[in-house]
Amino acid sequence: MHDISEYIYGEDYAERNKAFEEEMFRIEERHADYFKNRPPANETEEHDRLHNHYALRTASGQVSFTFNQGSGLPENIREECKQAFHRVWKYE
Repeated sequence: MHDISEYIYGEDYAERNKAFEEEMFRIEERHADYFKNRPPANETEEHDRLHNHYALRTASGQVSFTFNQGSGLPENIREECKQAFHRVWKYE
């Protein structure tokens, strides 16, 4: 067991979570110019990162995806994120 989420939520959750993180990383890479031209959200990062714009929450076995208030991501990036969430978690 490498991930606390596997212990808490099970292997399927941990695998999906890892797949979702990989999808989000690919989205960030596709839009690298956008993120690299924005200031960092915290001092440990060189520039803005996609993970600063969304939250995953798990409750009663259901995972939800939301954009953080004031995120300001362009609609095309938001749409890619929503599609990635639905592709990995298979929620409507």
